[in-house]
This record gives sequence, C-alpha cells and structure tokens, in this order.
Amino acid sequence: MMVLVGLVGGMSGLLIGYCTAIIAPALEFIARDFGLGAFLQGVAVSAVLLGGFVGALTAGGFIRRLGERPTLFVTALLFIAGSIGSGLSDTFVAWLVWRSITGLAVGAATMVGPLYVSETAPMHMRGALVSTVQLTITIGILASYLAGALWTASGDWQSMLLVGAVPGLLMLLVVAAVPESPRWYLLQGRVADAERAHLRLTGGKGDPLPAQQAAAVDGNWRQLFVGRNFMVLVLATGLFAFANLSGIDAILYYAPTIFAEVGFGGTYGPILATVGIGTINVLATIFAMAAIDRLGRRPLLIGGLIPMAVSLLVLAAVLLTGRGSDWSNIAAVTCLGLFVLAFGVSLGPLPYVLMSELFPLALRGPGMGTASAAAWGINVLVSLTFPVLVGAFGLALVFGVYGAVSVAALLFVVALVPETRGRSLELIEANLAAGRAMRDLGMPLASRSS
Repeated sequence: MMVLVGLVGGMSGLLIGYCTAIIAPALEFIARDFGLGAFLQGVAVSAVLLGGFVGALTAGGFIRRLGERPTLFVTALLFIAGSIGSGLSDTFVAWLVWRSITGLAVGAATMVGPLYVSETAPMHMRGALVSTVQLTITIGILASYLAGALWTASGDWQSMLLVGAVPGLLMLLVVAAVPESPRWYLLQGRVADAERAHLRLTGGKGDPLPAQQAAAVDGNWRQLFVGRNFMVLVLATGLFAFANLSGIDAILYYAPTIFAEVGFGGTYGPILATVGIGTINVLATIFAMAAIDRLGRRPLLIGGLIPMAVSLLVLAAVLLTGRGSDWSNIAAVTCLGLFVLAFGVSLGPLPYVLMSELFPLALRGPGMGTASAAAWGINVLVSLTFPVLVGAFGLALVFGVYGAVSVAALLFVVALVPETRGRSLELIEANLAAGRAMRDLGMPLASRSS
C-alpha cells in the first residue's frame, strides 16, 4: 500500500514535470507554426503556469468539500483532456485554452499529491515519499526532453503534447487503488471511516491513527492570515518563491535556447545538452530522496543553496567577460550543471516536504493550495519575462540577479526553517499552537513539569 501511496505522488509529479517542461523542445516549432514573436512565446510558455496558479488556488476548496481522492481523479482527467486538446489544436487561441486546462491540473497536482502522501505515509518514510513528487517531476522533465529529441527532426510538437495523456490514464488507475486520507475523514468528523481507511493503509501495523480535536473542523482559509498560521504561510510561500525566482524555471523551460546561446549549435546540440541537464536533475533528486530522512531538511537546504548561489554568480561573470570562447562555453555549461545538481538536492524537493508538514491539519489543504498558487504565479512571472529580460539586458545580468536571489534564500532558510525529520505532524502542530519559534517547530514538546 505504501508503494501505491508513493505512486500517487509519483504520477502527480510525472505529469507536472512532463506537461510543464514539454514546452522547452516544442516551443521552436509551435512558434514557427503559429508565427509567434518573443512576447507571444513567453505567453505560450506561461499559459500552463497561469493555469497552475488558478488550479492550486482552487484545489483546496474542492478537497475540503469532496476529499483528496476525488480531487486526484478530477486532476487526472484534466491532464488527459488538456494534453489531447492542446496536441490537436490548429489555432494558437485554442492551443492556449487547452494548455491552460492542463495548467489547472498541474496546479491541483502540486498541492493534492504531496498533501495526500504526507497524510497517509508513516512519519519515518514521510520525507522520502513526499519527495517522490519532486523526483518524478524531474523524471517527467527528462522524459519531455527525450520526447523532444525524438521528434525534433520532424518538428512534430503535436506528438510531444499528446504523450502527456498516457501518464494521466495511469494516474486514474493508481488513485482507484488507494483509500481516502484518514486525516481528511477525521477533519470531517467521520471517525469510523478514518479507522477503516487507516486499517487499509497500514494493515494494522505502523503509526496509530492520531486523535483529532473537534475544534480543528472549524478551520477555514481566512485563518491562514491569523497569528502563527500566517508565519507558516510566509515560510511555505517563501520557499516556493525562492525556488522559482532562483532561475530554475527559466533554465528548464528555455534550456535549448540557453544552450544555443552558450555555444551548442546544430539541430541536436541544444536539445542533447538539455537532456544532460534533465539527467542531472533526476540523479540529484534521487540522492535527496535517500538523504532527506537521514540527513534532515535544514542540512540539505543549506548545503544546496550555497553552490546554487556560487554557480550562478560565476556563470554571470563568465558570460560577462569571456563569452564566445571555448573555455567560457565549458565553464557556462559546468555552472548550469552544478546549479541544477544543487537545486535538485535542496530547493527542488524540500518546499514540497516542508509545506506538507508545517500547516495545521485543518488548514493543510488551503495552506498548501495558497503556497502552491504563489509558486505558480511567480513561475508565470519568471517564464513570461525571461526572454524579454534576456533581450533587453543579456544573459549575464539575468543570471546574476538569480544568483543574488539564492543568497537571499540561504539567509531565509538559516533564519526560519525548522528541522522536522522524524517528527509527527501532530507534534509539529502542537509546537505551533504552543507559540514556539518557527525554527523550533520540530523540537520535542516541553515537559509539563518544567
């Protein structure tokens, strides 16, 4: 059953990764067929991301009323419809509509996938299982690059998009095989249903079903902006904001264009270099999955942000001073690879894990939805502006700004992020209610006798 739980997160991530990143190899041919300039290319990239913003923002309401499992079903259906519709579109307007529908699914999956896994996984496996979302996002990204390599010679962007329907069908099968989250049942006051779902998940072994206070049922999204809950929202939203503002989206979505700029020529040069970056991303996330419940959240974040910042600042200097020479091309590609590697072990998986752990149960759905929506909103901003900013200021300055963002993210993590490795969700919530500092939410509860 834990394999199936992991697959729920895994299929969600696979679809997020493939359906967002497929624009990288497809964009050149879509722009050719629809006659798109630089700005409209940015609109084409951002359509699915804008849909992601709306989907993440609204998914929490569906979860609260219908449950996590029905929301996962609807999400899979939207992935299927959006992939087929965009692949068969013969006008740019129709294509934008279907890509926006795909975006609704992307946004919903971003929060409901990690939410379901975090609430059904045992606490000693929670970090690794939630990280399957980010791992399969990277696998989906790599798969999109491979699909691009397969159809680049023919320029067949339609086939690139249609393939996204296949994992959507698989997601439907996986969701049909798992129960509703016991914690969602508890939130609705349905204790008997929660016990049945918990028994099906655990087989009577593992972590006991947590007791739920009736007061938690009254939680609503407005409470996210009250007291201590607002600080959790700031932390979760901040991590996603820094992840997107670090430049990872620009690198992943415009990778072939970037590699062409730094010296990879020919039909296959940029796309093959892009496949290499996608492979690094997957391998880094596999390492993070293995380490997250052993080394902890804070060490991975801090250890990844330092090389992220250094690699981007060095990349900016290389592009500014030695662009066009053989050594600068090698240095630029090395910096990009190091950045993606460091991102994959830190700001890639950790925001998903931490947001699924820190929000109180009653606010976990709306909280994760709001944080995910903020991430997609910033993603839209970065993707829409990247080609325009590069045209106006050049790659060097843009990557220099992204490097400065990683420095700011490092300071943010050191000041606020708690260590939650091996801690139950109920302990973290109790510490939050007790007024402990954000960095101490994973600490043991104070003794009653003290």
